Amino acid sequence: MTLLDSSAVLSLLWDEPGADEVAELMRGGNCAISPACLSEVVDKLIRGEGSSEASVAQKLSPLIDEVVAMPPIDATIGWRAGELRAQHYQRAGDDLSQVDCLLLATAQSGDQIATSDGSLAKVANSKEIDVVVLPDSMGRRREID
Repeated sequence: MTLLDSSAVLSLLWDEPGADEVAELMRGGNCAISPACLSEVVDKLIRGEGSSEASVAQKLSPLIDEVVAMPPIDATIGWRAGELRAQHYQRAGDDLSQVDCLLLATAQSGDQIATSDGSLAKVANSKEIDVVVLPDSMGRRREID
């Protein structure tokens, strides 16, 4: 399964450089978005972009209802996410958000994460989670160490 992070979903919705790659992954039929990433996407569309709740629902409903799975976040995932955050968050360095940690903790053996977020990609790689590195909003594709 390919877990889409918030940057992947937003690139699709905003038609940014990674949009075509995200659409191709979704056509493959085995994509998911965690509830935490969904909450971040909704926040960025409403608060950040100024979209109405109705407009956001109209944009996201087809995606959620028909295209992607939504794995639940249970206590085990919550615990793992807390450990990941404690191990990898550096205020002055790589900014690994709590949402990123929940996404990483959701990944199962054989899953991959699609992201343009360098910090997320770096930690995923260190945890031996495959990463589909997407271009960021400026079209730059980061290399993973």
